[in-house]
Amino acid sequence: MTRRLAWILLSAIAAPVLAGGTSHWTHTSEADFRKGRLQNVVVTNLGDLKLSRAVKTLLEQDPRVSAVYALAEGKDGTIYAGTGPQGIVLQVKADKPTTLATLEDENIFSLLIDRQGMLLVGTGGDKGRILRLDPAKADQKPQEVFSAEGVQYIWKIVQVADGTLYAATGPNGQVFQINADGSSSTLFDADENNILSLIDDGKDNLVAGTDPNGLVYRINRKSREATVLFDAPEAEISSLAMDARGNIYAGTGQAGDLDEKGDQGEGAAEKTGRPDGGESVTPLPSPAPKDPKPPELPRNPGEHPIPRSSTSFIFLSDMGGGSAAADDPAMPTPAPGQPRRQPMGGIMLPVGGRVATPSGAARPQAVEGNAIYRIDPEGFVQEVFRENVLVLSMVEREGNLIVGTGSDGQVFQVNPAAGETSVLAKVDPKQVMSLLIAGDGRIILGMANVGGLAAMSSGFAAEGTYTSAVLDARQIARFGKMRLSGSLPPGTSLSVSTRSGNLQEPKDSGWNSWSDPLPAAAYVQIPSTPARFLQYRLTLRSQDGTASPLVDEVDVAHQVPNMAPQVSAIKIMASPENEAPRPNLQTGMSQGVGKATQPRTTGRQRIVTWEAADPNDDELVYTLEYRSGPKSPWIVLQDKLKEPQYQWDTRGVSDGRYELRVTASDARANEPGTGRTGTRTSDAVVVDNTPPMLGDLKAEPIAGGVRISAKIVDRTSGVASVEYAINSRDDWQAVGASDKIFDSPEEGVDFEIRNLAPGAYQIALRAVDDHGNESYQTLHVTVP
Repeated sequence: MTRRLAWILLSAIAAPVLAGGTSHWTHTSEADFRKGRLQNVVVTNLGDLKLSRAVKTLLEQDPRVSAVYALAEGKDGTIYAGTGPQGIVLQVKADKPTTLATLEDENIFSLLIDRQGMLLVGTGGDKGRILRLDPAKADQKPQEVFSAEGVQYIWKIVQVADGTLYAATGPNGQVFQINADGSSSTLFDADENNILSLIDDGKDNLVAGTDPNGLVYRINRKSREATVLFDAPEAEISSLAMDARGNIYAGTGQAGDLDEKGDQGEGAAEKTGRPDGGESVTPLPSPAPKDPKPPELPRNPGEHPIPRSSTSFIFLSDMGGGSAAADDPAMPTPAPGQPRRQPMGGIMLPVGGRVATPSGAARPQAVEGNAIYRIDPEGFVQEVFRENVLVLSMVEREGNLIVGTGSDGQVFQVNPAAGETSVLAKVDPKQVMSLLIAGDGRIILGMANVGGLAAMSSGFAAEGTYTSAVLDARQIARFGKMRLSGSLPPGTSLSVSTRSGNLQEPKDSGWNSWSDPLPAAAYVQIPSTPARFLQYRLTLRSQDGTASPLVDEVDVAHQVPNMAPQVSAIKIMASPENEAPRPNLQTGMSQGVGKATQPRTTGRQRIVTWEAADPNDDELVYTLEYRSGPKSPWIVLQDKLKEPQYQWDTRGVSDGRYELRVTASDARANEPGTGRTGTRTSDAVVVDNTPPMLGDLKAEPIAGGVRISAKIVDRTSGVASVEYAINSRDDWQAVGASDKIFDSPEEGVDFEIRNLAPGAYQIALRAVDDHGNESYQTLHVTVP
């Protein structure tokens, strides 16, 4: 059954479709759902909520056990667990653990039931050893099978078809071969610190994973030749598995800045579709609405009505991309063989976003979290899993990978063929160090932090809940219907409860009680009273554990009353276009500003910008007004502005001080008569288009030069500078104010020009005010 498709024109965070109307919270991706609280409920990488697997605790809070590193199963179904730090070997019968043996102050990192039914124990500490225990004997002294100089850790033990044992060791990165007669030799010595993982391919090869360079080796047991299959960007290949087709899976366990809650933030992938082979989704029950009565067609008086059978209608595409009428000559016709709408372009990547790479290719750059890589028999590598977790253990079952992780204690199921990742369970101890597929079909979990044992069945938990994060409407809101999408297989049920309040943190006081559970349907009316905050809770149930409800989308409708826009700032700046050309004193023509002069602004062009926002995210339209004083009327400068800026040409107003006012309106986004406005008035701005006046000019010849004095007055702003130039040359020289500072509308200058040869001269004076307006006067003097 194919998945139901839905067009969603909604934002994930309280984005209104029609402000003052209906807004929506939409949860549909893994990232959305992970913000909530899950109890016996898991969320897949496809954004599906469903019940977790049923988990039964077998061992918890044993003071002697802080970690269960290894698991093995005997022929009679007894489960054996290797623990640390006190070297306790546990045996579990009928789900009850007891102590089989105690190895003083040693960690047990690996276990194996050999061909004779003996339990082989690989230890770590000051010296790594392989010991043999007889499960049928109590209080026995273990027999040492293997030890070697420099070996401190026995990370894995593998036995091949001919009975030969192989040990993956550290800290010198060696694989040892241990023969039936007890003799041993080094099969492979890597330039690595540790061989952390080791499996047998069922032929003549072993596959090994290393630390600290994250290498995957294939080692031929007969020729003792080793080949690097893959160089991972992560530092550790913590676990290996192989499927029936010969695909090798390598999990990485590089420690880093992992979120204590796992990958629950923005890094989680958004929902982009459902691959073939994954779980399908069917709609929840919903009564079909009745069709309204069609309108009567208008007709002229005396005209016979048109039979309904001959009535025709044209349906437009909901997304605006279809044709209004196929035969409309005004509509453009695509070329023969071309589709009417071109699909969006894109690049298809394998699962995880990494292109399949042959062995020997350049090492990829490290990315966040850890991964599982599939290495096919031809040597091509593809990432099939990535999460912000440590991959600590992994087993393969019927084409699926069961993955134990830290630091949030999640057990994943990865279906590489379907590209689907599911969280099967979440356990309180934060690290799942070891996994074992037991003969009864259950999966045994060995855990760390608080050392524990648990059994995860193939069935679903009987009941689980998902509680959403607190949803914030930002104002008191009225709640409408909750739209649910998902599946309800036979024997399952789903119910919905909600609660609301006006405190950010949901507490018993200040929040309404949870509503009575309502059976899930495609649309459920939210019973909670109006408030700013809302939470919803989904309760999933399974009668016999064979199936689980599935929720892949939750959409919550709410309505916030229309609120006034807010204009938070107004800024008025001189336009860059105000820089104007200056006259050339030699030609009388205009020219650009040269190196010897300073940039000049006319003060006639101003850029007005403002910042405005609407609490309902409404589209805003602006009106800009001005006035010449607090008691003057406001005059509209420009209305119906859609962008928060305007270029004001001040030549249309007289000199003086002005205020500007911006009014933001959301009327267009609301029903007539319900729109609201917000305003803000600027600080006073001076408009000065008139240059200063130069007068009272006096020129007095002196020995070798001339002495000049003048008075400068500006009616609106202050005098900024005075300069002179000789004989029409564009080489201006600044002079100082008589009182040593230009700081007022009335200034005087008195200066001497020395070193002039005898003769006639033309002296030009230029005065500039604070707004860049300039005035010029010319004097003719004769130096005796």
